[in-house]
Amino acid sequence: MTQAELQSKNFAVDDPDELMRQYKETGSLELRNQLVMHYSYIAKTVAVKMSSTFHKYASVEEMVNHGAIALIDSLERYDPSQGVKFPTFAFTKVRGAIIDYVRKQDWLPRRVRQMDILITKAESQLTNELGRTPTREEMAKRLGMSLSKYDKCVFEMSGESIYSFEALLDAPVQMNLFKTNPGPEEKMDEQELRQELAKAIDGLNEQERTVLSLYYYENLTMREIGQVMGVSEQRIGQINRKLIKKLKDQLSDYVKG
Repeated sequence: MTQAELQSKNFAVDDPDELMRQYKETGSLELRNQLVMHYSYIAKTVAVKMSSTFHKYASVEEMVNHGAIALIDSLERYDPSQGVKFPTFAFTKVRGAIIDYVRKQDWLPRRVRQMDILITKAESQLTNELGRTPTREEMAKRLGMSLSKYDKCVFEMSGESIYSFEALLDAPVQMNLFKTNPGPEEKMDEQELRQELAKAIDGLNEQERTVLSLYYYENLTMREIGQVMGVSEQRIGQINRKLIKKLKDQLSDYVKG
């Protein structure tokens, strides 16, 4: 089939596998463009879903654009003979590309990272000394800062906690993502992960569970959650960081075995 014949041939959008087969055989840019248009929903879906977490660091449009670039790269790298459906393959590549883009934006200033180290160290020391989790007031006093400044620092640090938690949740899932027919062991691993996450959420107090629900499932901003709960946006940031740490610690123990 000549290039002209390929360009004039109209493959039905309901037969993307045939379109992919022809593209892999010919390398036609026309066919590649048709595939990009057909699978563009992957970049849009991933970007919109991730915007609830990373909206402060990149716009949906920016994430869609980088997702589209990853989609094109996925078409180049995809090997149908591996038995993996292209949407599954592309979803992983697109999501990874968007996370890499967000991470490269220097969205957490160095001073915030340094403060994160100081606060984490102070929290660990006070916990050992007191035999319990220190209060905000005790933390602020140990760090020699006002309560409002402490709350502001914790709020700024919440972005790092969110990213770490996202990466943690992805780790065990990525291992099985390329398996078209997961075996009993993989299904059991996924079920155990869900059980561990549910157990970790049950261990949160009522206030933390409310923030978790409103922020990660209802997609409210921290300012909006603060208005609902009658506290400051900074206070919500502190609650969020604490609940993420609790969940991350428990899931980290599970992932490490």
